[in-house]
Amino acid sequence: MKLINTIIISFLILFTTSQFAISQEDVKIKKSDFRIEIKEVGFKDAWKNVKEGEKLFSAGLGTFPQALEHYLKAFKYNSDCAKLNYKIGVCFLATDKFYHATEYLEKAYLKDNNVTDDIHYMLARAYHLNLDFENAIEQYKAYYSSFSVKELEEFEVGVDNYIKQCKYGMDLVNNPVRVIINNLGERVNSEYDDYNPVLHPNLDIMYFTSRRETDGKDRRFEGDNKFYENVFTSEQAGDVWKKAKILDNKLDSKGNESVLTISPDGNKIYLYNGNENGGDIMVSELKKGSWKSPKGISRRILTKDKETTIAFSPDGTEMFFVSNQDGTIGGMDLFYSKLDEKEKWSEPINMGAAINTIYDEEGVYWHPKEDKVYFSSQGHNSMGGFDVFVIERDEEGMWSNPTNLGYPINSPNDDIFFKIDENGKQAYYSSVRDNGAGGKDIYKIIFLGEEKEMKLKTEDILLAWNYKPIENMFYHDPVELKVDTALFMVGLVTDSKTAEKIKLAKVEVIDLEESRVIATGLTDTAGYYQVKIGKKKDYGVEVTAKDYLFFVTMAQLSQKQVVDSKIQANFQLDRIDVGAKMVLKNIFFETNKAALKEESTAELQRVAGLLLDNPTIRLEISGHTDNVGSYRANQKLSEARAKSVVDYLVQQGVAEDRLEYKGYSFNQPIADNNTAEGRAQNRRVEFKVLSK
Repeated sequence: MKLINTIIISFLILFTTSQFAISQEDVKIKKSDFRIEIKEVGFKDAWKNVKEGEKLFSAGLGTFPQALEHYLKAFKYNSDCAKLNYKIGVCFLATDKFYHATEYLEKAYLKDNNVTDDIHYMLARAYHLNLDFENAIEQYKAYYSSFSVKELEEFEVGVDNYIKQCKYGMDLVNNPVRVIINNLGERVNSEYDDYNPVLHPNLDIMYFTSRRETDGKDRRFEGDNKFYENVFTSEQAGDVWKKAKILDNKLDSKGNESVLTISPDGNKIYLYNGNENGGDIMVSELKKGSWKSPKGISRRILTKDKETTIAFSPDGTEMFFVSNQDGTIGGMDLFYSKLDEKEKWSEPINMGAAINTIYDEEGVYWHPKEDKVYFSSQGHNSMGGFDVFVIERDEEGMWSNPTNLGYPINSPNDDIFFKIDENGKQAYYSSVRDNGAGGKDIYKIIFLGEEKEMKLKTEDILLAWNYKPIENMFYHDPVELKVDTALFMVGLVTDSKTAEKIKLAKVEVIDLEESRVIATGLTDTAGYYQVKIGKKKDYGVEVTAKDYLFFVTMAQLSQKQVVDSKIQANFQLDRIDVGAKMVLKNIFFETNKAALKEESTAELQRVAGLLLDNPTIRLEISGHTDNVGSYRANQKLSEARAKSVVDYLVQQGVAEDRLEYKGYSFNQPIADNNTAEGRAQNRRVEFKVLSK
């Protein structure tokens, strides 16, 4: 078998591995592969970082982020080492910054087509997670064809299913649902996995599970080398969640424990305990204000096999739970039980092949008011990983076939532990999204319906939106259009200097009247994108791509011609090169002060995102003024404003040593100071790339 000496990357909690695991070869980087004979300076430190990275990589998924840090330092010495690029790509693939993986894996393949036996598979996974479904299918097929008939008999990776997921993904992405998906932020989420949010029925408290480090003495779970699970709580104050705290230690076990659900009266909390009989569901009761030690639920439910998540009907007389006990169709299945006349739970019944698949089901949840049950599955028409599905019971007691909740609620990564409120207006769940806090994060979903959301405060300022950081929020507003009136914005994204086509550039279209993103698209290998728009009018556009400065502009579609239901809009991006500059057009200060206005948030978050996505670059932030007033006063003001921007970026997690600030007073005008328009242009903040 070609997949030897592998490490399992499990993007799944509660159990060690899943059928949607990424296996990659732990190929060793040899000194002879890495050393550059004509470049002795720097080799010693670089090789030290390689060795440290190899040790952390071999230890397992939990230390991949630390391995990546060392690999990237070594990369500065030798960026052409195929095996190093492969390892960097795999590490990125295992993080919430998986969109970086493609670049390094492609480079590894171009440098050495045989760098590993599974290079086509890893490329396929990278394309798949980045919504590049066509390239993913090609790479899956290339990987599949590399096996002999005998090897295929022992084939462990469901390549055929991955190809199906890509095809389902194409359909789901082309028919998005209308939602806002908002990251709960750093007070709740951490750089580690955070998941399974459970809201208290009567209090403004959320319980959730985290794999974060707590006291510096935390043990790591042998299955994936991540820290053991613990239960945390966060209190809500208005629209803000307070800093999370670990729950009462009476609920703590020596192994993994995860919060599952809370009874409607708030007096019982159900937990998963990984130490009991391979994994059991436990219940703790609230007595005199504190939780008692958890005990196992009904013996008819608990077995020597694994039982993970549980959900009760609104009246408490029925339950669904997930288990891999005898009679399963796949790995983990949904089972059903009800209370009999003696108030005992009936023998569990497998929900059958219409609901369970040969892959895993997980994260079951019963709607608090209706006969609807939500769960996540790797099967059915999942677009990748776990997707959220819903089933509904009719008047005759029959459950419907599962329905996929759609994109962008679901993604090619894991989307799991979905919990909707009784009014169906909002939900919470766990997902892996671009630029999250790290790994799985907890997100809030708002179902928009037909109402308009978030009007602009200042409608004449492009992209000065009143909203939370763009990387923490996903907006989709598909408009129901007849085929003959559908409009598409199409075009190319290219390098501004070389005209090279840029693939996997993200194009976001913003309706300025409603202050929200209405469509998102990715460029293909030819640099081409296509997104559906509602009307022929002017839109804001943001374009981002790895190794390029972000680009924000106005697409004046109202002045362009429609050809075959398409309106052309091409964009050029500037590569991140040393010396490259960018004027930050949407940074606003109080008059004659250095205090940043709220409208500056969106632009500042773009800069923070650029720095966090490109962890090796350093920037100079510079302040500039017009020539009104004295040089000394303007120098002081320009420097203070530059420092305010740096302080903000540091608060967002950017290392302080990656930033410098300078004030240039009115020494570097970019327009005529003799006109009001020119002076307005000269009052600016910009950044310059110092190193990369």
